[in-house]
Amino acid sequence: MGLSNDEIKKIVEDSFLKADYEFEYPPVCLEIAGQYGNQIFATLGNFSTILAPPKVGKTTATGVIISALLTRKQVSNFIPMLPDDKRVIVWIDTEQGKPECVKTIQAISFQTSGNKKEHHENLKFSSLRKHGKVVRVQAIEYIIYSTPNIGFLVIDGIRDLVNSINDEREATEIADKLLKWSQELNIHIMGILHENKGDKNARGHVGTELMNKAETVATLSRGDNNGTRTTILEPKFTRHKEFEPFAFTIDEGKVIESEIKQTYEPKNPQVHQLTIDEIVDTIKATFEKGNHLTYKNCWKGLQTNLLEIHKIDFGIDKSKKLLTWLKNNKYLNYDEQTKHYTPNLPH
Repeated sequence: MGLSNDEIKKIVEDSFLKADYEFEYPPVCLEIAGQYGNQIFATLGNFSTILAPPKVGKTTATGVIISALLTRKQVSNFIPMLPDDKRVIVWIDTEQGKPECVKTIQAISFQTSGNKKEHHENLKFSSLRKHGKVVRVQAIEYIIYSTPNIGFLVIDGIRDLVNSINDEREATEIADKLLKWSQELNIHIMGILHENKGDKNARGHVGTELMNKAETVATLSRGDNNGTRTTILEPKFTRHKEFEPFAFTIDEGKVIESEIKQTYEPKNPQVHQLTIDEIVDTIKATFEKGNHLTYKNCWKGLQTNLLEIHKIDFGIDKSKKLLTWLKNNKYLNYDEQTKHYTPNLPH
């Protein structure tokens, strides 16, 4: 049965917004340290996605993040910021057997206490590998809604919550679940996904849907530092300013920072994937010497400044598309009479 008219009316009334609406930005729960400042990775009420090819250590890397959150101390470049009333972390594993899951728990225990048998009181770890996708989803929902003070949820093997990664309906349903859970409980959800071998994107419709709706998408890869295998974390997409790629390795259970021995190429995102900072910086620089620009001078200025400031290289066609997108999304005004563009940035 559908919702009643009264229920729909309440939903619609709650959905309307006005210019004087007051709100608070979602609390940050995880930042990434960098040479040019700390950047937001995760906030409460949202979800992120980690992409990795098989056997690069995605579970181990995620364990390092969880160790930082549990100890409330910086580990490698991970800066934990969970609020006092949101310190419980739930880890759902759908891929590994119980012996492997226990090894993961012990690695986290060693990093948090120095004793691999000392389970941290704020970590709840659930292995759901033997169950089907319907039971897995129901079990996750039961766990997170019945766990007091939960602040962070890891789903290692989020692909196992659907029957087919190429089913559009299932992909939308699981993405909607993550949005619902994260918003209703005011928690952050981190999903772990395998990536395609060819293009380093997430697999199937599920991967596409989660990449589109995630707050942050990051990729894991392997590097080599003088014969020592390292784990490299890089940003792929984010609603915030991109963090700087970094590498770390684990030696005898301890996390050690490492030099990146892999060429890092500047990202070339789609127009709609630019962050607010990238947009604002580029527009300000483009109109620095005058607030009225012709079509040609405007797209050329955007192209030049986007490359100089943020190292994002747009070609001619893409720069023109950027200009159109900025106008359609009210970042720029266009005067039909003078044929000039002017900035429309908030003060």
